[in-house]
Amino acid sequence: MAGVDSNPKAHPDEPAQVTEVVASEPQAATTTEHKRHPMYSPHEWLFELISSMLALGLLIGIVIIFWYMDNKPLSAWRGRVSLNATISILTTACTTALMHGVSTFIGQSKWLHFKNGPHKLADFETFDGASRGVWGSILLLTTVKWNLATIGAFITLLRLAFSPFAQQVVLIEQRDITFFADNATFGYAHNYSRSIMNDLANSGIESIPQDPGMQSAIIRGLYGINTTEPFNCPGACRWTESYVSLGFKAECRNVTHETLQAATCNGDEDSLRQCNMTTPGGVRLATRDVFTDLATAYYMNASSLLMNTSATELPDTFPEITRFAIYRSTPDSNFRMHDINITDCSLSIMAYEYAGAKANGSDFSFASTREVNFGVKNPWTLGTEATEMKFERMYTNESTRGDIHIPALEMSYASLAALETFFESTTIVTEWVAGNFANTNLGVAAALSGDVDISDRFDKMATAMTDYLRYGPNTQSAYGEIVKREPFVSIRWGYFVVPIVTEGFAILFAILSIFSNRQSRRVPLWKSSTLAVLACQHEERLGLLQTTGKDVSKIQDEAKKAEVRLQ
Repeated sequence: MAGVDSNPKAHPDEPAQVTEVVASEPQAATTTEHKRHPMYSPHEWLFELISSMLALGLLIGIVIIFWYMDNKPLSAWRGRVSLNATISILTTACTTALMHGVSTFIGQSKWLHFKNGPHKLADFETFDGASRGVWGSILLLTTVKWNLATIGAFITLLRLAFSPFAQQVVLIEQRDITFFADNATFGYAHNYSRSIMNDLANSGIESIPQDPGMQSAIIRGLYGINTTEPFNCPGACRWTESYVSLGFKAECRNVTHETLQAATCNGDEDSLRQCNMTTPGGVRLATRDVFTDLATAYYMNASSLLMNTSATELPDTFPEITRFAIYRSTPDSNFRMHDINITDCSLSIMAYEYAGAKANGSDFSFASTREVNFGVKNPWTLGTEATEMKFERMYTNESTRGDIHIPALEMSYASLAALETFFESTTIVTEWVAGNFANTNLGVAAALSGDVDISDRFDKMATAMTDYLRYGPNTQSAYGEIVKREPFVSIRWGYFVVPIVTEGFAILFAILSIFSNRQSRRVPLWKSSTLAVLACQHEERLGLLQTTGKDVSKIQDEAKKAEVRLQ
């Protein structure tokens, strides 16, 4: 070992010099005993054990955070520091603690390396570089025969991927969360009956008060006026159940050929000619024309299929309640009728199943709407107890058909009769004669004449009438869920393999290093100390590094007392 003059002031005119101590000949050399301490001593592996356990504890803490936050909303994280920042801090602390021990174990491995056999003296610098960083670790892996320190070099390289892969474990994704809300509703109805204040004994069907809401729905449909669903939803909502609601259905078909074949006309083209015809649906139509003077361009008639109030059962045609016939033509300049089109339409009582309702802002829709199949042509029964005035009720029994539960449905005869009266009134039964004719029975002629799609208008009428039942006097509320988008934490455990493998190698490296540098191996425990080199003497002729028995604490104490200067 090189000796150092500890009193430079004794020679004020000369610089401090290092005096070489010549080692004894190998033949006379004895085995050097290196002083060791208990393992828990600061001069042994205390700090390395603490850093290794700290790194393991931090890794376990990260795992606990991942486990706790997996599949939970980000709002479940209550820390003042964000989740990502917390993981970043913990991974940085973990790798710092982990690399403290790894660096020390690599530094100690060089003494074991030279103890196990002769090696190039340049390996000192390679081991020292490997204990400091990535480039040195790469040089150790590529220039030095693999040994215990190789594990430490691999750990140093893996440490570069530790934090990025730990960050990749956490995936923040938007998910829909739902909760019940009594202000998320839409309407459905199992009944259509009104409180009608009319108890006169001689009141007939024609005197039943009209339902203005139903009339409005019919007019909106025939005029093709689209209306929005009057639902309630504070944002985005959904309804997971299906609902059966009472409604109407319209069907139309072209019957021009059949009707014209059965038409009967009187008069000639120089005078008034009138034609009467009946559609296959049994609805009568009438037209008139005078050559160069006038011609019927539009005629609509309606016929109720309900029996009179004295009936004891419903007609065979039920649940079809009304039939319509529409005649349309295009008179030429001489008022000869061309492009004649005659359409038969029918209106029936129907029940619908609504499923998959959802709303977002002003948009509302159903995933599916299908007609309820009762399994029989007419599931309705005429009741024996009057519910309105002296008129009876119509109802269906609760049943199950396939996957649909069909609740009991009911309609009052009086409400349906009032509807029939309206259909047969001059509001619906209308005529338009082009030319020299005073048209006074206008009704809805303007809405359905020309090239209007009759089938589409009647479908809209049935839909509007159905929607009125759903939100009318007998409406019930279907309560749904409010849907909110919220960030959720999804833990992708596959990415955490790299940190776990890194920590596993670090623990293995620590165990092997401590075991390989046990006292019986007679290896100085100088670790990464640069001062420890002062306790070595290179015998170039013999290819030996001769050491003293000083431990690193003594070397450090001597260094604190010595003052030197580079010459």
